[in-house]
Amino acid sequence: MKKLIALILALMMVFSLAACGQSAAPAPAAAPAEEAAPAEEAAPAEEAAPAEEAAPAEEAAPAQENFYTDNISKDGISVEGKKIVYLAPSLDIEYWQWVEDGVRLACEEFGAEYTTLVAENSDSKQANNAETAVTMGVDAVVLSPVSSTSCASVLDPCEDEGIPVTIAAIGSTTDNYFCFISADDYSSGYDAGTYLCQKAKDLGGDSIVVISLPLDRDNAKAKMAGLELACQENGVTIAQVSQTKDLTVSDSTNICNDLLTAHPEATGIYCMYEQAGLAAVDCLDIAGLTGKVAVVSSDGSPQSTVYLRDGRMAGQVVQEAVGQGYWAAVEAFKAISGLEADAKIIQTPEPLVTGENIDDPAVQAVLALTYPASAGAY
Repeated sequence: MKKLIALILALMMVFSLAACGQSAAPAPAAAPAEEAAPAEEAAPAEEAAPAEEAAPAEEAAPAQENFYTDNISKDGISVEGKKIVYLAPSLDIEYWQWVEDGVRLACEEFGAEYTTLVAENSDSKQANNAETAVTMGVDAVVLSPVSSTSCASVLDPCEDEGIPVTIAAIGSTTDNYFCFISADDYSSGYDAGTYLCQKAKDLGGDSIVVISLPLDRDNAKAKMAGLELACQENGVTIAQVSQTKDLTVSDSTNICNDLLTAHPEATGIYCMYEQAGLAAVDCLDIAGLTGKVAVVSSDGSPQSTVYLRDGRMAGQVVQEAVGQGYWAAVEAFKAISGLEADAKIIQTPEPLVTGENIDDPAVQAVLALTYPASAGAY
């Protein structure tokens, strides 16, 4: 009997141990829960954080300052008897006549010869003029293009023949030129816009209209961008922008009258070029709005100087037309002489001139390079 009981107890212990072994065994199988936990695999979130990759935003900000014509060196130029061509978009407005005058002055100073070929605002004629310059065997070309997009028709054939090209006044969408004499057009638009916004508000309004250059030109785009920022900062609305077709006073007069009719609430007119400013002053005189709408213009001429002095034009950001032609020719001479350009893009100063500061010596010095003394008083 005792043996039977002992046997039964022994069997019960065996079954009990077996049961415990089966219930404990799955524990190791549960270990994959650690593998499933994506804690360490989630670490790529740190890799995804673009903190260091975003740094190029700082690189994109141009660190170098603008280079101005005041810093150009004339050392080492030797071009006696060399020939250059000035390719003008037109000569029916004074601005291009004055750029040409600057080219002439530089050639006389350094003993070079020059010829002017006029495109009459035609891209195709500009291309033909470039081919003519190549055929003439000129040593360099100074180009004021019809438009920024048309520059390749001059730059490419000249590059093929090893003829250096400098650009005066209007930028290029291609960069195979030796040097570009420009103006600080963005600051020009911003300074003119800031001043005009103040004047427009003083007259009780908060909107202006714009008579613009063709906006396929890089200089026009830069002026417009500066103006837009100034208006945004000053809470002034640009009611309408109208682009000129041919930069004449006649076309500008038509544009101005249309803008005044469409926007009688406007108390300011931004004029992106000389003829627009002259037309705006005359339109306001005829409409009896002188003193009720402010005009801020660009470029400069003897007539606009008169308007600044008598108060009919509130302000003007002047641009060195003569200076642009002169310095573009000087840089062309450096290319002929085997010298490096002082900079790829060189800017002329572009101060805001008003009736209050027009007699300042610094302003008078800029005006002397804006139009020749033979054109009229400063």
